[in-house]
Amino acid sequence: MNISNIVNAVTRTLEGAKIPAETLPATLLKCISMARPGLSAYKITAEIIENNKLLGIPVGPNPDGSPNKINQYTYNVVKTIVDAIKNDASVQVSIPLGSLMIQANGANAGGPIVSTGTNLLDSIAKGIMR
Repeated sequence: MNISNIVNAVTRTLEGAKIPAETLPATLLKCISMARPGLSAYKITAEIIENNKLLGIPVGPNPDGSPNKINQYTYNVVKTIVDAIKNDASVQVSIPLGSLMIQANGANAGGPIVSTGTNLLDSIAKGIMR
């Protein structure tokens, strides 16, 4: 068995193990999402640098006092990825049929009228970030 066969076998196994994310109730999802701070390249970089420290990777200035290039590289990579997610990603959603409940009130003795309504309950839209 060569390396290509091993990689293909592992890839097939991992692809078969994909489990879709669990759907949260709409009200809980709304409350959780309102409390999220958003992506921060600084915060992510700080967490990576802290993890590097725990792994024994040098995180302070170099012995000659110059800036740590690993930290600078980490920030550069993280900032580029965060910027791409924030500025280039497109979120496309689909709201399932019947998930919005509309209450429209109106009456007219002359015939039908157009009424405007709003949803009465929180609804969930499934989407894909691309």
